[in-house]
Amino acid sequence: MFDGADPSSLPDGVLEVRVLGYAAQITALTAEFLDLVAELDERESWRGPGIHSLAHWLSWKAGISQRTAHEQVRVAKSLRELPVVRQAFGEGRLTYSKVRALTRVATPLREQELVNLALSCTASQVEKAVRAMRQIDRGHNEDGELVAPTESWGRWKWNLDGSLSVSMTLSPLDGARFLAGAVRAEYERTRTAEDSDLPSVPRNTSGELETESGERDSEGKPTNRRDLWRQVPSNLAPAVVAMADMVHDGIAMPDLAPGAEILIHAGDGVEHAHLDDGPAVSEAELEEARCGAVTREALSARVPGGPGKLALLGLGRKRRTPNKALIRALFLRDRCCQTPGCERTRHLHAHHVVFWSAGGETELDNLILLCGSCHRALHRGEFSITGHGSQRFSFHGPGGSVIEVSPPTRALGEWLPDGRIAADATVPVGGGKLDLGYATEVIYAVWEWKERNASQVSAAA
Repeated sequence: MFDGADPSSLPDGVLEVRVLGYAAQITALTAEFLDLVAELDERESWRGPGIHSLAHWLSWKAGISQRTAHEQVRVAKSLRELPVVRQAFGEGRLTYSKVRALTRVATPLREQELVNLALSCTASQVEKAVRAMRQIDRGHNEDGELVAPTESWGRWKWNLDGSLSVSMTLSPLDGARFLAGAVRAEYERTRTAEDSDLPSVPRNTSGELETESGERDSEGKPTNRRDLWRQVPSNLAPAVVAMADMVHDGIAMPDLAPGAEILIHAGDGVEHAHLDDGPAVSEAELEEARCGAVTREALSARVPGGPGKLALLGLGRKRRTPNKALIRALFLRDRCCQTPGCERTRHLHAHHVVFWSAGGETELDNLILLCGSCHRALHRGEFSITGHGSQRFSFHGPGGSVIEVSPPTRALGEWLPDGRIAADATVPVGGGKLDLGYATEVIYAVWEWKERNASQVSAAA
């Protein structure tokens, strides 16, 4: 299986076997990797200058995104308390996707049944079952009584094709308020677009609104009773954009707030107009953004010895506190905390590399963005920053050694696959359809029986 053969030369059957075999080996290696991560977390030997967490260390040293690293650390710590899941994981029978889901609901009392379920399910089926279990667990307390719903949350991400994905979970009240706002925003959008089907808000001759029942406060025409606005629009995007425009125009933001403005890179030196740290925009979209918008221009030039990086010119001021133009220039250049491996985008400080009290100037060659944690660590002497001119900086440890921005990663020289891992270890047993209602009912009945037995044993002892 590990003879280095060209994949294009393999027959279909052999190719499928090798894909499954490699998946099993990857699963077993991932189990060993997370075991090492858990040990590293317990020892806390990852701590160092400017390192906020083990996930930060993994992101910096192992080239893993911080979001993925946070999840790996969570799973690694959970597995320490779940020997049955850990064993099946190490044998390659439970993939990381399944283990990641199981650790959200597994306990030492529950894990055997969850492993039995996961071995017979696909990863998506395990995710579905775990989501149902989390809803059951969150919806009731230990006495079986309903509890308050979880807090509302939302997140977004740019996809590879340049589109934006928005994911939200809202409490019932917040959800109703959101949909009501969407309906009102959609009404405003279509009103300004002069939609011929839009029902008007009736007013009588004196300018007073009529009642919902259609009665008039004074003489005038009856109200329009068409119920076009009783339903939430199927496409929320236009309404959400309209709401966002109203919020943008109505709320003032501090200068040190990245993302408060719509920032588009365009003009000389920019091959394709694009959103700041986002996808490209077409000429039509660029013209639409410019139409009626307040625009600002930043002059730029190439940094000597720094290919691809722009140095913003003409925005400096000879005073201690950076002005608005200088702060915008800092965000255009840095965008996040510049400490190696940090990349935080909130609670950022404009730091003077050469302190103001030591004669440092408030210029881009002497300013750098740091988050609050890194700023405090720097002033405690955990690391230092050196400016090299032309807006170039280096970070150094307490002994003066340079902190690498991106440490190199390398594979082990003489690695051999684990012969104990079966080639079909990750293939579900049976592979039939999942009856979610029946499966959860049986599993919870078993767990209740085990809890009763455990209580009786404790009482007898």
